[in-house]
Amino acid sequence: MLSIGLLRKTFKIRICKRLPKEACLEYHLGNCEAPCQFKQAQKDYGTHISDLESILKGKRRLEDFVNKLDQDMKQASNDRQYEKAKEIHDTLQRLSNLQIKQKMESPKIGSDEEYFGIKIKDQTAHLMSFRLSNGVIKDRTKFSFDLVGDNTFSSFLSQYYSTNPIPKYVIASEVPDKKDILEEVLSRSSGFSVHIMVPTTGKRREIIDLIMKNITLAITKGADPALVELQEKLGLENIPKTIECFDISNHGDDYAVGSMSCLVDGRPYTSGYRKFKIKTVHGRDDFAMINEIVKRRYLRLKEEKAKMPDLILIDGGKGQLNAALGALHAIGVNVPCVSLAKENEEVYQPKNNKPIIMPKSSPALKALQYARDEAHRFGVAYNRAIRKFT
Repeated sequence: MLSIGLLRKTFKIRICKRLPKEACLEYHLGNCEAPCQFKQAQKDYGTHISDLESILKGKRRLEDFVNKLDQDMKQASNDRQYEKAKEIHDTLQRLSNLQIKQKMESPKIGSDEEYFGIKIKDQTAHLMSFRLSNGVIKDRTKFSFDLVGDNTFSSFLSQYYSTNPIPKYVIASEVPDKKDILEEVLSRSSGFSVHIMVPTTGKRREIIDLIMKNITLAITKGADPALVELQEKLGLENIPKTIECFDISNHGDDYAVGSMSCLVDGRPYTSGYRKFKIKTVHGRDDFAMINEIVKRRYLRLKEEKAKMPDLILIDGGKGQLNAALGALHAIGVNVPCVSLAKENEEVYQPKNNKPIIMPKSSPALKALQYARDEAHRFGVAYNRAIRKFT
C-alpha cells in the first residue's frame, strides 16, 4: 500500500511550512528540488503538486502516470534534452520501486474498499474507518454511539452509507448482524455487488489490526502505556488498572506465609497489601498454599460485595496458576488470572500451555515484575518478622 510519505518523496513535495533562504537537507537527500533556491524548481513545483493530487483523489492511476512520464522521457531524449530526460528517468525509477513495494505489500487489496474497526467499552461503540482508493488511504474517520435501543454496527453501516459513497468491499473487524440483508440493500443502492467481509490473514487483516490499535489508543488516552500494552498482550477486556499479586514465602517446614501486593494505575497501593498466615496446609506445598490464600482473599471480597481487581497475578508457573484458578472456580469468582514464572519470566494463561514470552524491555512485563517483586518483598519481611518473635 502506498504511503503519503513515499509519494511525497517521489513527487518532490517540500515539508517546510515556510520557504527557507537556501536548500536544506531534504534537497541533498534527493527528496526535494529546492524551490526555495532554484527558479526551475519553482516552475515545476506546481506540476508536481497537481500530479500527486490527481493520484490521491483517484482521478489518475499510478500506472497511467508512469506511462505518460515514459513518453515524456522519450520525447525529451529525441529533442536532445538529455538532462530533462535523466530527471524523468530518475522519477520513473522511484515510481517503479513504489509499484514493486505496493505489489509486495498489497497483493489482494482492491481499489475501492472501506475498512471499519469497532470496539465496545462501557456500553459505547467506538468505530474508526479507513477509506482506500487506488491503494492509497484517503480518509480516516472516528465515530461513537451508545448501545441503546436498536443501535448496532449493522444499523450504523446502513445509516453511514445513506450519505457516503458505497464501496465494492466493506472490510470489518467483526460481522455485522443481518449481514446478507445489509449487502443486498447496499448493492441495490449502489447498482453493483457489495461484499462485507472479515479478513483473518493477509494485508487486509493487518489494516484492520492497525485500526483496532488506533481505536484502543483513542479510548485509553491518558492511561499508563504499560497497562495498555498489558491489556493487549493478555487479551483483556479492560485495562488492568488494579493488579493484585500473590506470593508464598517459605523458610523451612515451619515458617510459610502468603503475601499480596496491590498496584493501582501501575503504582504500589500499600494500603491494599495483605499478608496471610497459612492455616490449612502443613509442610511445603506451594500449590495448596496459593489455593488457600486466593480462596480466602476473594471469598471475603465476594461476601463483602467489594470491587474485584482487574487482574490477578500469581508468582510461579503453570502449577501455581492452576491452583489459583481452582480456588476462584470453587468460590464462583471470575477475574482474569495469569502467572509469572521467575526463571525465564514467562507469562502463563488459563487454557494455554504455551507461555507468552515478552521482550525484557517490554513495559507490560516490567509492570508484572514490579507487582511480583513487591509481593515477594512484602512476604519476606512478614516471614522474617514471624521468625523473629517466635
